[in-house]
Amino acid sequence: MRHVQVLIVVFLLTGADGARATDAVSPANQHDFAASFLLRGGYDTNPEFSSGSGIGGSAFVGTETALVAGSKFDNATVGVAAEAGTVHYANPEATPTQRGKVILRGSLGDDHLKLSSTTTIADVSSYNLRSSDVSQALKLEGRIDRLKLFVTAEGGQSSLNQTNAIFQDFLPAPHRFLRASIVPGVSVVHGKAEVGVSVNLSARRYHDEFDDFGYRRDNERVQPFVFARYDGESVTAFGSVSRLYGKWHDVDFSDVDRLLFDANISWRAKSFKIDLLATRRASEATFPISPITIDTIYSAKASWTIDPKWTLAASLGYADTEYPDSPFVARTLTYGLGITRDLGDDLTLGIDLTRARGTLISGARADALIVMSSLTKKFGAPAKTAPPLHALKLATAQ
Repeated sequence: MRHVQVLIVVFLLTGADGARATDAVSPANQHDFAASFLLRGGYDTNPEFSSGSGIGGSAFVGTETALVAGSKFDNATVGVAAEAGTVHYANPEATPTQRGKVILRGSLGDDHLKLSSTTTIADVSSYNLRSSDVSQALKLEGRIDRLKLFVTAEGGQSSLNQTNAIFQDFLPAPHRFLRASIVPGVSVVHGKAEVGVSVNLSARRYHDEFDDFGYRRDNERVQPFVFARYDGESVTAFGSVSRLYGKWHDVDFSDVDRLLFDANISWRAKSFKIDLLATRRASEATFPISPITIDTIYSAKASWTIDPKWTLAASLGYADTEYPDSPFVARTLTYGLGITRDLGDDLTLGIDLTRARGTLISGARADALIVMSSLTKKFGAPAKTAPPLHALKLATAQ
C-alpha cells in the first residue's frame, strides 16, 4: 500500500505545481520555456513495501523529465506543463513504475472577464496501480471591483485498476467511468488575499452496470467549500474546508458524509524554506467493500541553503488511507534527509536517505530504507521558474 499512498501525495503536490506552472506561463515577455531532466539511482530494501522479506531489496535507476512552456498574445495565453518518470529495478520480481502527465491550458480575456480551458491527461502504472485519466475543464470568471464570480464545468473519463486480496492480483478488467461536474462560486479579493465559497456538484457513471464483485458504483455527490488564499512575498498559503455528501446506487454502499480539508503554506526567508501540507480527500477505489477511500496526508519539508553551493533538506510525511464500510485502514510514515550540491552550468547533484514504516491493510507491519543519488540538469530558465521536480523524489524511489 505504500506506493498508492505515496502516489496520492505526489498527485496532490504535482497537481498543484502543474496548475501553478501553467498559470505562470503568461509573463511580461511573449514566450517562456523551462525544462529539467533528472537521473537517479540507488537501493530500496523493500520496493513493494510488503511484510517480511517480500521479494527482497533491489537496486534501481530512474529518470524524471519536466517542462513548462507558454506564450502570451495580447489578452490571450496558451501554455503546457508536462511530466514523465520511470523507475526500473535490478530485481526481476520488482515491477517497473511508469507515469506521465500533461496539462494544456489556454485563457482569453482579462481580470474583468476571462474564459480558461484546461486539458489534463495522466497515466500511472506500477506493481499495484494502473490508472489513466483524461479531463477537460472550462472556467468562466468575472470580477466587479473586489467581487469575483466564477463557474467551472468539467468532464472526464477514467480507467482504474488496483490489486486486491480476493484476486491476489489486478482485476480482470479495469473500472472505467465517466464523470461530470459543475462548480459555481463567489469570492472577495483584497490585495494579496482572497476568501470565497463554492460548491462542487458531480456525478459518475461506470461503463459496466455491475463490477467484478456485483456492486453498482454509479453515484452523485455534493461538496460545498469555504476557501481562502494568500500570496505574499515570503509567505503563500491556501486553505479549504468542505463537506462531501455522496449517494451510491448500490444499497450495500453507505451514503458518504465526511468533512474534508486541504491546506498548504510555504514560508521563505533568506536561506530557509518551509513547506507544510495537510489534506483529506476522497479518492476513487476498486475495493470490493468500500465505494471510495478517504486519504489523509500530512507532510512537512524544510531546506537550508548553507551557501550558494550546498543545501540541506529534511522531510516528514504521514499518509492514512481509510476504507469506508469496512474496518480496514493503511498507514505509512516516511522521513528523510537530503543534501544537494550546485555543480554549476545548471547541474545539481543530490544524495537522499529515506525511511518508510507502515501498517498494511492486512494489519501487517512493513518498513523500507531507500538510499539514492541524483543528477539534475535544468534548461531555459532560472531555477525559480523551473519545473518543481523535488516534489517527485519520494515516488520514484519507491
